[in-house]
Amino acid sequence: MKLNRLQKIILGVLVFFLMIGLLLQGINGNTTSNLGYDAFTMLKYSLIDHPVETIKEWTHDFASLWSVKKENDILRYELSQAPSYQAKYEDAQRRITELEEALDLKGKERYESIAANVVSRDTSTWNDRITIDKGSKDGIVEGMAVESVKGMIGKVESTSDYTSVVKLLTSEDKKSNASIKINIDEKHSSDGILYSYDVKKGVYVVYLYDDTDKVKKGMQVVTSGKGGVYPSGLLVGTVDSIQSLNNQTGQTIYVRPIDDMQEFSIVRVIGSKKGE
Repeated sequence: MKLNRLQKIILGVLVFFLMIGLLLQGINGNTTSNLGYDAFTMLKYSLIDHPVETIKEWTHDFASLWSVKKENDILRYELSQAPSYQAKYEDAQRRITELEEALDLKGKERYESIAANVVSRDTSTWNDRITIDKGSKDGIVEGMAVESVKGMIGKVESTSDYTSVVKLLTSEDKKSNASIKINIDEKHSSDGILYSYDVKKGVYVVYLYDDTDKVKKGMQVVTSGKGGVYPSGLLVGTVDSIQSLNNQTGQTIYVRPIDDMQEFSIVRVIGSKKGE
């Protein structure tokens, strides 16, 4: 019978392993009656047992590699989330600091105050108005002064039972006037009025009633309490630049708003003096 190519290869492999088995048995000096059994065992190990064990080892190694890959994927994901976790942490820390400062200010303030959270600030009216989560049911009335932990931000424009709208000093509405003063020294101050906000320059436009040359850049501008709206001493900002008025008494100054005018989440609504 004539064998084909595949049969010849298989037969050759069998003969090869059989010869290997015989050779190994001969080396060990054991070519007696157990020769056939040992040769068969060697052949079985070479053709079946060893390949099966190899496949098992490969399978185990592949499973281990796959497990390591999954762990690496999880680690990479966790690392990718690190900036998000950091941002959440920093935001929480900022709110804690803001609350601590608000509580500290509340203890020192001569006026009754009501703490509130900013619940709405529309991007289209970002510099004009905010909505807070306290209203008439909480004792809020129109005209009350409102400040952040850094200083003055505006006044209550309208109220509902549980919310209020606050008109900011940075509103482009020219009706946001506030009486202010600049403390020159322990005995002298320069009074004036904040009558507008320059959006392009990012400063308040303030008119001082006198033309004193003692007002300098960097001096603090606070509410004077003379307008009947805002209590005295609330920080508005700092002097940014000064412009003298020709042939007129007084001068115009530009005031840089308090640091957190663009970013605050907690405010205080200031009412009447304690005991009144």
